[in-house]
Amino acid sequence: MLPNIEIPGIIVKFNYPNSSAKVIEQNITAKLREDLVSLDKLETIDCQSTDNAAILKLNFDYSAKMDLLYIEVNERIDRISNNLPKDLTRPQVIKLNTSDVPIIKIQVVPKHKEDYIQVSDLTQKVIKKRLEQIEGISFVDINGIRTGMVAIQPMQSALNAAGLTEEDLISSIKNANSELGSLSIRDGQYRYYIKVSNTLENIDQIAGVPIRFKNGIVSTIGNFAKVTTDIQEPEGYHLYKGREGLVVTVQKQSQSKMDVLVPKIIAVVNELKDIYPAIDFSTTQDQTYLLNQGISNLVQDLWYGGFFCFFLLLLFLGNIASPILMSVSIPLSLLLTFILFDLFNISFNIISLSGLALGIGMLIDNSIVVLDSITRKRREGFDMDQSCIIGVADVISPVVSNVLTTIAIYIPLIYLSGMAGALIFDQAIALTISLGVSLLVSFCLNPVMYKYLLKTDPAKLKQDTFFFKKILSSYHQMVSYIFKRKKIFFFSTIILMPLGFLLFRLVPVAALPKISENESVISIDWNEPLDTKENLRRIEDLSSFLDRNVIEWDADVGIQQFVLRQEYNTSQTSLIYYKTVNENVKATFDKLIARHIKQIYPSAQLKVSSAPNAFTQLFQDDQSFLEARFRPMNNVDDNDYQTNLKNMLNILPNKTYELGLGFVQEGDVELTIDYNKLSLYDIDQNQFESKLNQVFGNFTISSIRRFGEYKPIRFNKENTSLAVKLQALINSRNGQFYPINQFISTNAGQDNKFITSDKSGIYESIHYSKTVKNDIKQLQKEITSGAIETNLSVSFFGDYFSNKSLLKEMTFIFIISLLLLYFILAIQFENLIHPFIVMLTIPIGISGGIFVLWAAGGTLDVMSAIGFVFVLGIIVDDPSLKVETINRLRKEYANNGMTNKEEVLLKALHDAGEICLKPLLMVSLTTSLALIPVLFSGGIGNDLQRPFVYVIIGGISLGTFFTLWFIPLAYWFFTKKV
Repeated sequence: MLPNIEIPGIIVKFNYPNSSAKVIEQNITAKLREDLVSLDKLETIDCQSTDNAAILKLNFDYSAKMDLLYIEVNERIDRISNNLPKDLTRPQVIKLNTSDVPIIKIQVVPKHKEDYIQVSDLTQKVIKKRLEQIEGISFVDINGIRTGMVAIQPMQSALNAAGLTEEDLISSIKNANSELGSLSIRDGQYRYYIKVSNTLENIDQIAGVPIRFKNGIVSTIGNFAKVTTDIQEPEGYHLYKGREGLVVTVQKQSQSKMDVLVPKIIAVVNELKDIYPAIDFSTTQDQTYLLNQGISNLVQDLWYGGFFCFFLLLLFLGNIASPILMSVSIPLSLLLTFILFDLFNISFNIISLSGLALGIGMLIDNSIVVLDSITRKRREGFDMDQSCIIGVADVISPVVSNVLTTIAIYIPLIYLSGMAGALIFDQAIALTISLGVSLLVSFCLNPVMYKYLLKTDPAKLKQDTFFFKKILSSYHQMVSYIFKRKKIFFFSTIILMPLGFLLFRLVPVAALPKISENESVISIDWNEPLDTKENLRRIEDLSSFLDRNVIEWDADVGIQQFVLRQEYNTSQTSLIYYKTVNENVKATFDKLIARHIKQIYPSAQLKVSSAPNAFTQLFQDDQSFLEARFRPMNNVDDNDYQTNLKNMLNILPNKTYELGLGFVQEGDVELTIDYNKLSLYDIDQNQFESKLNQVFGNFTISSIRRFGEYKPIRFNKENTSLAVKLQALINSRNGQFYPINQFISTNAGQDNKFITSDKSGIYESIHYSKTVKNDIKQLQKEITSGAIETNLSVSFFGDYFSNKSLLKEMTFIFIISLLLLYFILAIQFENLIHPFIVMLTIPIGISGGIFVLWAAGGTLDVMSAIGFVFVLGIIVDDPSLKVETINRLRKEYANNGMTNKEEVLLKALHDAGEICLKPLLMVSLTTSLALIPVLFSGGIGNDLQRPFVYVIIGGISLGTFFTLWFIPLAYWFFTKKV
């Protein structure tokens, strides 16, 4: 659906359990950021540190070699790994790609909860492997995996009676499950390696592990603790329609065909349904609907568009041979174009097809001009061969010039930076190929086909149809009326030209056209210190509400296990996906569910958006319209800095901002260890810290490793309150027991939930949306003044600046394109005035496109931008032909003895208008009518093309109307004295 464009972004993320945002920022994120900030062509680096995790988003220039940068990022992380905490799992590096969005999701739900562990193992070891065997699959990811554990439940009364502690249990199990590693023994000239293992394999062996009392008596672990198998408490859950299960996501390789892969995946799922009846399998979020709708729309538009064009050609030409000739030449040219596409390795996608559409439009344009010229020569008395040769020769200069002017528009555009340049480049290659084919067909194939299909005697050739005669009569009346009032019409048109550009400010701007969608995702941050089970309970409470309003839904609760997960998530976050009947229901339910959740949980932070697909992946933009980032101007302590921030926000006159993540606070409990007291009571410091890890952390005693299976051995702790946990006992070196709360002071307070940072370090930010009514420059001055007054520095970011930069770049490139266009036309006409006359139609065409886009409620997006490029390329073609014809006729009339220059000019203007009227109207109407089905048909393909069509129809229709009379009028004013 889209070109294979590299997304210039890399994500680095990691988890560091049981650590606060500040600890992670200071010990890990800052070190990674400082090392990565010097990467080549790095534009921005945005970091978010939160409790237990962090994510770094690196954005590069579009010219960056992402494969090499991906390797370099990994190398840099490896290089500084010694400076990071030893227990930190290596940060994960993800290179963004359009294929990151799964092409399909497979829901795996056990029918009986007690089978969950077995289903989880099956999914990892069988289902995942089976899917990976399908050719074209790049990665299979899983969320919702559950694993088993060995639970040790100490019998505290038995331990106390025997004078034992939990530490004795731990040391006994560790000693019994230790490996000495590899030993070697030498026997003469031979050396033998001996492996001494002392590993535990099941719970019976663990229960039978000996434990020694202080008096030397030996017993077993089973007498002092219950040893059972249990399920590890998960950090996250997956729900499908309210039932716990697993979800398998499938990513394709970039060159693989989605419409081939998905049926194979569904066939595998159907096989699994038969083999494993105890599991419910379902497929969701199948992305092939994008492709299927696009192909369906294309076929439909070709049929309707082809019918309209055939009918129009018949209406204007009055014979069936010419429409048949066009009907044959277009498929042949398409076939030749497809062959060249394959040779140049160009894929069929929305962008390349729009370039192809412009090329085919030029083919129709050029073919109509060539056929009309040949027909006129036959009417003048030339034989068939002479008519074909002379007819083509008469129009070869303007037709080639038309092609060159179109290319001239595109050449500077490929140097656009960012996504626009990447898309235009793909379109430019497709356009160049199709334009080359259009010239080949127009000059070589069409004359040959004309000779063999239109053998009618010249005397019997039908002059004009009744329909065209009526139009021609009206045209002459209109031109005569306008030429009687030359100055009024000429200067009125000149004044109206720039007015259309004022509508630019009224047309909303968007990355993509509005697409009909019926799928949404809602991201929830409860903004409370919840555990995962409470998070799950809240989502389960929403089950009945979701079931009543949507077709299907699933939810990822807490920390997700996806390897390719890009966004951060914690125990207090959830992500709900749902599918509705249609777009209207989706829009209504988006508001309804957000309001419903807010009523029950006012502190929750919600974000409702459309479900991700390939288009949103390519065009997503996380930037605010305007973002102000604040930092302390000099070294101040944290309390003073927070006070300065509050004072600055209070004095800002515009209060329509949203606070950034750096301002979000959450409750926390700070524990302070009294090390002096530990020494006084003769308690080992390392033993005390280990005890805290047992009480508050996820403490692992040892593990069972067998046949690639990993099963941790842990204490089975009850979920108790903080006060109860602090009553846990610890023994001193002299054998006395003390509650740990005697050595700890607690302090409840508020701390930053997130720490945000960029190239310049940590910052707090405020965000303004596009709806801000203030003058942006004035708003910046107010924010800067408030920051300076409160001893803060401020820097500004956002789409406002990137859009402004792109506009400047577009303006410069537009000027270069116009200059190239002017020089090409000047070479064609060998005149400096005539190119200016032709180019006067450009503001008219652009204004027409803007007006229709605004009137139809469209947006300025990538597709409408391509439409404006289309208009720029084609709007000068017919004026160029008309001026070329006027010049040729003036020379002919002068050579035929006409001496009055004004009479020669007037006759040339009228005759040229009549000669060019038919091809001009046919080109304009065939182009517009071929696109009309897009406006009245549904589907994502037509939704994407609709702004493009608005611009084309508006630009060509208004441009054609003005070209009919304004070009002769402008020619008169600029050349009447020549």
